Order: sequence, then structure tokens, then C-alpha cells
Amino acid sequence: MVAPNSLASLFGSGYTESTVSAQLDANGQLPTKLGGLSVLIDGVAAPLLFVSPLQINLLVPASTDIGTADVVVQTSTPGKQFQYSMQVRNVAPALFSRDASGHGPGAILNATTFVAEPFLVETAENPGSDKRTRLAVFGTGLRYAGNALQDASKPNVAGQVQARDNAGNVYTVEYAGPAPGFFGLDQINLLVPAAADGAGEVSLTIAAENAVSNNVTFNMASLPSTAIHLTGLTLSKTSVTGGNDLIGALLLNGRARAGGYTVNLTSNGFDLKVPNSFTVIEGQASGDFTVHTTATTTTRTETLTAFANGFSSTASVQVVSVNAPRLTGLSLSANPVKGGNNLTGSLSFTGSLPIDGITVQLASNNPSVQTPPATTLSFPQTLASFPITTTAVTEAQTATITASFAETTVSANLTVRPALTIQLTAAGVTGGSPVEGTITLAEAAPLGGVTVTLHSSNSVFASAPAAVTVPGGQISASFTVSTLIVNSPQTVLISATAAGATASSALVINPANLPTLVNLTIAPAIVPGGITALATITLSGPAPASGLTVDLQSDNPFIAQVPAFVLVPASSTSASVPVKTTKVSSPQTATITAAAGAVSRHATLTVQ
Repeated sequence: MVAPNSLASLFGSGYTESTVSAQLDANGQLPTKLGGLSVLIDGVAAPLLFVSPLQINLLVPASTDIGTADVVVQTSTPGKQFQYSMQVRNVAPALFSRDASGHGPGAILNATTFVAEPFLVETAENPGSDKRTRLAVFGTGLRYAGNALQDASKPNVAGQVQARDNAGNVYTVEYAGPAPGFFGLDQINLLVPAAADGAGEVSLTIAAENAVSNNVTFNMASLPSTAIHLTGLTLSKTSVTGGNDLIGALLLNGRARAGGYTVNLTSNGFDLKVPNSFTVIEGQASGDFTVHTTATTTTRTETLTAFANGFSSTASVQVVSVNAPRLTGLSLSANPVKGGNNLTGSLSFTGSLPIDGITVQLASNNPSVQTPPATTLSFPQTLASFPITTTAVTEAQTATITASFAETTVSANLTVRPALTIQLTAAGVTGGSPVEGTITLAEAAPLGGVTVTLHSSNSVFASAPAAVTVPGGQISASFTVSTLIVNSPQTVLISATAAGATASSALVINPANLPTLVNLTIAPAIVPGGITALATITLSGPAPASGLTVDLQSDNPFIAQVPAFVLVPASSTSASVPVKTTKVSSPQTATITAAAGAVSRHATLTVQ
């Protein structure tokens, strides 16, 4: 499986008699003919990096359509060519290893010093006070995660990429996208967690759009024991009703050494009761302790301080009067809303606020919707407002906005719409049959209407009208896509553009009498982590002469991994693939989805 604008290799024999590495031309571009060879992907000449008798390294053209692509290797010998097919997906994450095998030590450097392993969780050369280590991990096939339209204004897709190691540590992804100056090379910058301190060999996996990469390793060395220190203090609540408890967490820059790491604790008021000290146990990079509060008739903010060996951290909590009003509701000034437009949230309470005021914590679970972290309110308000900002989105999204004060929490769901969407009545159709489509705007069209331009990525197989008009005062308009009879499944992207906004929808065109997907089973359905299960796909009839490709996906790729697709062989009615699992600390489930044309089937695997 490959992705557009990613690096790929072909393996065979007899490609050429020479071994040649590419040189950039006068325009800084790769050649499309090298050592007498050329490679056509769906008829487009692919830029070449390296050719030899046994291997060809190339760049998949950015224009390559999603689906099955035909690959033809034209040799220098007249009439001699090699023919292949490959599966193209929007994202096909793959990590490079140092020996080019795809396994073992990865192509990973310290992102500041560019030095290879072993790594420490801190890098002294980092500017400023944040010495946490960042790793630059190199791979390919992920630069368009969450960006199917290949919008060049979105080079950093960090929010669409996840990273985790074999111990379950989560790595914050600060950058994911093209590596500057290299064709097809992607770079992922990761923040190393303190828990990786001294972990030795670490196995890293990247996931994007529910597709998981291969595993590569790197080595984590230990900080000197004298370098371990306190880095943070957090509290489970920012406000608490007096008399109730909350949890404090102490954070270290690495794992506590023999005997643990003892931290002293103190508070600046009478309403917080904490132990005089707490010890983070050996081998852990954090530790939790209980904070008690006393019942009070006055609302006030108190601060907890942790200190050890010259390092200190503070955290504040609002201890709320037992007589204080409570939150009763959260309303929105608009819902749904077009991405990029702003709105207002309003809070209501059981009564007037105290003279000394209260602070309400605010949050959104979707980065496309932002609220202030908190809002401070005071007497005599019984209704308070706060601003909410949104960003442009490419598909409809839902955000839950939450307000918390003391032990009360209220929330509201907000739908954020893209400026433009395109929807087909079916994701798959038999060639020769039409399919209906609908264009939908986020807001009603102005007087005179809005003209939407339509485009098919392959007008030979699927043709759409050049444009459709959404009438004034309306938000949608319909159109028809006509299709051609095909001998093998074809995936075509139908796109719509209006007022600078673009949307697209994939259409699979199937041959007549193509069997359909009828079942997906996983056996066993419950497995211990680390054990491989078997997923079996069943069709309604024998696969055609070219086989039938069924796409596979796991909604929890760090727990259960499946191949991106399985090819049901010609004349077969079923095929099986392994479902690899990883060890877990508690039972988790993963939903495996199989899809062929417009039909999908699901099965759940429990990993214990």
C-alpha cells in the first residue's frame, strides 16, 4: 500500500543491467527516466530515485488517484516491460529503519542536535527552559493525514497523527509532514515522555487515519540520578466544594531512582489539607496523592506548593462555599455554525454570584472549537457569557463544550459545518448506472444563488456536470453523475468548488455481477494481548478473475492491527488475514471494518 507523493520500491529481477542513482536536473527535479527505465503509474511517469537489476525506488506521483493503480515498468529492451498493480490510499504510514529493512533501529535523530541514539529524556542544547527531548522520526506516506484534498496550506498534520511505544507511553506529536528538501520524505517530531527515561530499547509505532505503521526501535538511556527533579504539579479539579477531596499529581523529568523521590508539600491557606511530603515510588515518573478540603462558607482560591532539591511547582484550586450557587445550564447563541464563524456561550446559575466572585473552567473536546480556559464572574450576575471561536473544517464535526464549577458540570454540543460538502447517495455503483449527488452549503445562498463547480478525477469512468447552482435562500442542490461500464473496480473522486472552498467524495464503480461483501468474522473474538486472531471475509459469490480487493481498518490500531486490504483470490468466496494485537494493562476493544464498494461489515475484537 502506498500514498500519493510518497516513496515506494519495486522488487523483481532483470529490470536493468546497471545500478544508477538519480541526479536532480537543472530545475531541481528528479528524472522520470533512469538507466534506460521508466515507470508509469496509471499512465503518469513516476520520478525515479534509484534503479538496479533487482530494485526500483520511485516517488508516487501526487496526482495518483485513490484505489487500485496500474504500474508498468518500461525497460531499455524494446518490448520488454513489467506490469503490476498497487493499492493507493490517502495515508500509508511507513517508518524508515537504518538498514532499510523496515525493522530494527529506526531512522531517528535528536531533533535539536541531530545525533542518533541512545537518547535522554532531556537535551541540554534545547534553548530556553524546556529541555525535554524532541525526536525527529523519518518515514513516508503520512503527509496528507486528514487532508485528502492535499491542501498545501496545511503542511503540519500533527493533530492527525498518533505515536505510542510498546510500553504504552504516548508521545506528543508536535510536527508531522514533509521533511524539508527531500522528495517524498516525511518527518514526525515527537516529544519524549518522562516515563521513557532509561527504558532501553523502545519499539515505536505511528498511526494516522486508522492506518498503522511498521515498528522501529530506538534506545533510551538513563539520566544521571542527580539530574532527576520535580517538573510539575497538577490538580484533578480547578474548583471544589469545601469538604470534598481532589487528587494532586507530582511530575518528574525522569523515573525516580532507588528509594523513590520525596517531595515536600505545603499550602497557603487553611482549607487545603495535604501531607507534609510525598514520595514518587522507584521506577515511576509521577505519583498521585489526596488533597482534603474543609467545609467553608467563603469562596476563596488557595495555592498548593511542591518543592524538592531546589525545584518547585505550584497549582491553585478554588475552594467553594457550601452555600455558593451551582451551574444549571450552558446555551449557545448559534448551532450549527459555519467553521470560521464565532459565537457566544451563556452560563446560568441557581442564584446570584458571591461578591468575591467565582471562576468557571471552560473546555472544548475538539481543537476546531476553542473557548477561554476560564471565565471569572461576580455579583450580581445570574447569567454570564463567554466567546467561542471556530476554525474552518473540511467535514462536519461535533464539539462538546463543558463548563465546570465546584462539583457541577454543564455541557452543550456544537455542530461545526464546512463551507461546502458533497454527498453521493451511494459510495459504490455498478458501472453504467447513474448516482445522485447533493451539494450542501453551511449557510443559505445569497440572492442570485451560488455556482458550484464540479470535477471528476476520471471523467472517462464517471462524469459530472460542469457546475450546479444552489438557489438563493437554499443551502443545497442536486446533480447526477453518470458512469461507464468497467471490467475492474475503479475509484473516482468527485470534487466541488465554490468561493474558495473545496469538498470531495469517493465513488467506487464496480463491474456488473461483482460479488458483494456479506460477512466479517474474527476468531477468537477474545484474545490475550500479544496473541494474533484471524479475520475472515466472506463474499456472496466467487471473486472475478482479477480478484476482489476488500479494504480493512481498525478503529484502535495501537491495540489491534490489520493489513490495509486483502485480495480475495479469483474464484474464491473468502479470504483470511491476521489481526495482530499488543499487550494491554486492562481489557480493550477494537472494531475491525471490512469494506468493498458501498458495502461494509464490522466485527469486534476484545484484547485482554
